[in-house]
Amino acid sequence: MTAEMTASLLLVAFPILVATLGLFMRGKPRKLKVWLLLSTMVSLGIIGWTSGEFPIPPAGFFLLSLLPLMGFVTLLGQPLHGANSAAWLLTLLVLGLGLGVLASEAPLSLIFFLLLLALVGLMLFVYRPRAGLDWYGIGTLGLGVFGVVVALTAVPPVSSLAFAVACAVALPLLPFHKGYIAALTGLPGNLPAFLALVLPVVGFHGLMTLLPEVPNALMEVAGVLALVGMLYGSLKALTQSRAASVVAYGSLAFLSILWWYLVTTRAAAPQIVVYLSAVSLASSGLLIAFYMLRARYGEIDLRALSGLALPMPRFAVALSLLALAALGLPPFGVFSGFVGMLLTPSFTWSGGMIVVIIAWLSASWYFFDLAQGLLFGRQRPERRHEDLRDHELASLAIVLVLLAVLGVMPSRLFNLGPINLQQTVMLEFRAWNK
Repeated sequence: MTAEMTASLLLVAFPILVATLGLFMRGKPRKLKVWLLLSTMVSLGIIGWTSGEFPIPPAGFFLLSLLPLMGFVTLLGQPLHGANSAAWLLTLLVLGLGLGVLASEAPLSLIFFLLLLALVGLMLFVYRPRAGLDWYGIGTLGLGVFGVVVALTAVPPVSSLAFAVACAVALPLLPFHKGYIAALTGLPGNLPAFLALVLPVVGFHGLMTLLPEVPNALMEVAGVLALVGMLYGSLKALTQSRAASVVAYGSLAFLSILWWYLVTTRAAAPQIVVYLSAVSLASSGLLIAFYMLRARYGEIDLRALSGLALPMPRFAVALSLLALAALGLPPFGVFSGFVGMLLTPSFTWSGGMIVVIIAWLSASWYFFDLAQGLLFGRQRPERRHEDLRDHELASLAIVLVLLAVLGVMPSRLFNLGPINLQQTVMLEFRAWNK
């Protein structure tokens, strides 16, 4: 066994071992939460300790490090309640499999990808009656699992097409987006916020190996689907009455922009990693914030909760900044990443930019409307209000700091020029099929 394989297996095995030992602490939520928080930081330390074993560029190392960091952030903002224990433990399983996808070579990385999609599908199946989910999202994840199986067993071009479908399930692309939407809207605790980062990152990771060998006709179809996904996600976000659904469909629209850019340019630049990271972080931060409201008021319609700016000033400031970051205003990373993508030499302006602008303007409507309704609508004195606790504020502050860092220092984080598609990820998919 090579040192590289040993390091990647250590990254996977440690969170899974932590989750297994955590089963003995389920009845003690405070002790369990501290145990899991420390474990995510140890996972981050393992990545730094074994970084020399992974021949990946700084952008890939950043995404790898972002997973345990956001695992820590999403757990930090959770209230101490025994009902959240299962979600916390599942977070460590998702973390381990996500790290396995990013840090392993094929076929091992494909197996971890398969297990991750299967785990999310299983979680949706278990929580489906409670969350009122339909079968479409579970079926979409099943299709992604099937796609990875075909990628492992077939030969190109069938294997490439099948794996592209699996990537479109994780990095959501219409019509394979329902599993992503269901994960962000139907799972309990911090799982939606964590999966808002993990799923797009692993989908992007796999997609990078496929772009050079996908036929032009299929690329054109993916480009059309991306444009339709921008409009569809924006329209759906405008019509939702639940905050999590607004964030999920808004994220679909912004990630469809990423798909459109990739299939249009067939090139990967550092700005793409900035954009992907920032969109995922903003979505995760908003889901963390809205879970804090659910923990206080339960699952309620957006129209039934308003006027929180005065009784909850901490929450008001954090939500306002997250909304600004999510809709792509400076100085946050979504804006910097998007403008950076437009300024790359490989990008040429086309009619698709009209759809991109429409999707962007729609985001300014539904994200502003979401924040304005919650913070500045009619006050409801019949409700008992409680502002953010210190640990909740800290979790949102970390997300905002990361978004600001991505916005003002992207060139320092990714000072490597255009990223070669075959070096961006560890997933040697083409070599495996050959």
